[in-house]
Amino acid sequence: MRFFSVEEANRLVPLLSSTFGRVRPWVERVQKLAEVLDALGSAPETLETRAQREERESLLERIRGELGPLQEMGLEIKGADGLVDFHARRGEEPVYLCWRFGEASVTHWHDLQAGFSGRRPIESPDDFEPTYLS
Repeated sequence: MRFFSVEEANRLVPLLSSTFGRVRPWVERVQKLAEVLDALGSAPETLETRAQREERESLLERIRGELGPLQEMGLEIKGADGLVDFHARRGEEPVYLCWRFGEASVTHWHDLQAGFSGRRPIESPDDFEPTYLS
Protein backbone atom coordinates (compact mmCIF):
# COMPACT_ATOMS: atom_id res chain seq x y z
CA MET A 1 0.00 0.00 0.00
CA ARG A 2 1.19 3.49 -0.76
CA PHE A 3 1.32 6.20 1.89
CA PHE A 4 1.31 9.76 0.53
CA SER A 5 3.17 12.80 1.76
CA VAL A 6 1.32 16.11 1.85
CA GLU A 7 3.42 17.30 -1.11
CA GLU A 8 2.51 14.22 -3.17
CA ALA A 9 -1.17 14.62 -2.34
CA ASN A 10 -1.09 18.30 -3.29
CA ARG A 11 0.42 17.49 -6.68
CA LEU A 12 -2.77 15.55 -7.43
CA VAL A 13 -5.15 18.39 -6.49
CA PRO A 14 -5.30 19.87 -10.03
CA LEU A 15 -6.20 16.43 -11.42
CA LEU A 16 -8.80 15.92 -8.69
CA SER A 17 -10.29 19.38 -9.25
CA SER A 18 -10.56 18.77 -12.98
CA THR A 19 -12.00 15.27 -12.60
CA PHE A 20 -14.59 16.22 -10.02
CA GLY A 21 -15.44 19.36 -11.98
CA ARG A 22 -16.55 17.00 -14.78
CA VAL A 23 -18.15 14.38 -12.54
CA ARG A 24 -20.17 16.54 -10.14
CA PRO A 25 -22.90 17.51 -12.66
CA TRP A 26 -23.31 13.84 -13.56
CA VAL A 27 -23.62 12.93 -9.86
CA GLU A 28 -26.31 15.59 -9.41
CA ARG A 29 -28.22 14.28 -12.42
CA VAL A 30 -27.99 10.68 -11.17
CA GLN A 31 -29.36 11.79 -7.80
CA LYS A 32 -32.30 13.57 -9.47
CA LEU A 33 -33.03 10.56 -11.66
CA ALA A 34 -32.89 8.26 -8.63
CA GLU A 35 -35.42 10.46 -6.79
CA VAL A 36 -37.80 10.40 -9.76
CA LEU A 37 -37.47 6.65 -10.23
CA ASP A 38 -37.82 5.94 -6.50
CA ALA A 39 -41.00 8.03 -6.38
CA LEU A 40 -42.50 5.81 -9.08
CA GLY A 41 -42.02 2.78 -6.86
CA SER A 42 -43.40 -0.34 -8.49
CA ALA A 43 -45.41 1.48 -11.15
CA PRO A 44 -45.28 -0.18 -14.58
CA GLU A 45 -42.27 0.85 -16.62
CA THR A 46 -42.94 3.27 -19.45
CA LEU A 47 -40.72 4.36 -22.31
CA GLU A 48 -39.91 7.48 -20.28
CA THR A 49 -38.91 5.58 -17.14
CA ARG A 50 -36.88 3.13 -19.22
CA ALA A 51 -35.03 6.08 -20.79
CA GLN A 52 -34.42 7.55 -17.33
CA ARG A 53 -33.03 4.25 -16.03
CA GLU A 54 -30.76 3.95 -19.07
CA GLU A 55 -29.56 7.53 -18.62
CA ARG A 56 -28.83 6.85 -14.94
CA GLU A 57 -26.88 3.69 -15.77
CA SER A 58 -24.94 5.47 -18.51
CA LEU A 59 -24.01 8.31 -16.16
CA LEU A 60 -22.98 5.87 -13.43
CA GLU A 61 -20.71 4.13 -15.91
CA ARG A 62 -19.14 7.47 -16.90
CA ILE A 63 -18.60 8.34 -13.24
CA ARG A 64 -16.94 4.97 -12.58
CA GLY A 65 -14.78 5.49 -15.67
CA GLU A 66 -13.55 8.85 -14.38
CA LEU A 67 -13.02 7.80 -10.76
CA GLY A 68 -11.53 4.36 -11.42
CA PRO A 69 -8.07 5.65 -12.39
CA LEU A 70 -7.94 7.70 -9.18
CA GLN A 71 -8.67 4.59 -7.15
CA GLU A 72 -5.98 2.71 -9.07
CA MET A 73 -3.50 5.38 -7.86
CA GLY A 74 -4.34 4.39 -4.30
CA LEU A 75 -6.81 7.17 -3.51
CA GLU A 76 -10.02 6.45 -1.63
CA ILE A 77 -13.03 8.18 -3.10
CA LYS A 78 -15.33 8.84 -0.16
CA GLY A 79 -17.88 10.82 -2.15
CA ALA A 80 -18.46 10.99 -5.89
CA ASP A 81 -19.18 14.68 -5.46
CA GLY A 82 -15.53 15.25 -4.49
CA LEU A 83 -14.34 13.83 -1.18
CA VAL A 84 -11.00 12.02 -1.31
CA ASP A 85 -8.73 10.41 1.29
CA PHE A 86 -5.04 9.63 0.80
CA HIS A 87 -3.43 6.90 2.88
CA ALA A 88 -0.69 8.46 4.97
CA ARG A 89 1.44 7.84 8.04
CA ARG A 90 1.71 10.31 10.86
CA GLY A 91 4.71 8.93 12.68
CA GLU A 92 3.92 5.24 12.90
CA GLU A 93 0.16 5.79 12.88
CA PRO A 94 -1.77 5.15 9.65
CA VAL A 95 -4.11 8.09 8.94
CA TYR A 96 -5.80 9.78 6.01
CA LEU A 97 -4.92 13.06 4.39
CA CYS A 98 -8.26 14.53 3.39
CA TRP A 99 -9.31 16.73 0.44
CA ARG A 100 -12.72 18.05 -0.56
CA PHE A 101 -13.73 19.53 -3.91
CA GLY A 102 -13.16 23.27 -3.92
CA GLU A 103 -10.15 23.18 -1.60
CA ALA A 104 -6.98 24.57 -3.19
CA SER A 105 -4.75 22.08 -1.39
CA VAL A 106 -4.70 19.22 1.09
CA THR A 107 -4.79 20.96 4.46
CA HIS A 108 -6.43 18.39 6.77
CA TRP A 109 -6.00 14.85 8.03
CA HIS A 110 -8.02 12.46 10.19
CA ASP A 111 -7.75 9.11 11.94
CA LEU A 112 -8.87 6.08 9.95
CA GLN A 113 -12.07 5.72 11.98
CA ALA A 114 -12.82 9.43 12.48
CA GLY A 115 -14.00 10.29 8.99
CA PHE A 116 -14.62 13.76 7.62
CA SER A 117 -16.12 15.07 10.86
CA GLY A 118 -12.84 14.28 12.62
CA ARG A 119 -10.68 16.37 10.28
CA ARG A 120 -7.81 18.25 11.85
CA PRO A 121 -5.60 20.90 10.25
CA ILE A 122 -2.16 19.81 9.10
CA GLU A 123 0.24 21.71 11.34
CA SER A 124 3.46 20.38 9.83
CA PRO A 125 3.57 18.65 6.44
CA ASP A 126 6.79 16.96 7.59
CA ASP A 127 4.68 14.86 9.98
CA PHE A 128 3.47 12.85 6.95
CA GLU A 129 6.23 11.04 5.10
CA PRO A 130 5.65 8.88 2.02
CA THR A 131 6.14 5.15 2.30
CA TYR A 132 6.01 2.52 -0.40
CA LEU A 133 5.22 -1.03 0.65
CA SER A 134 4.87 -3.98 -1.65
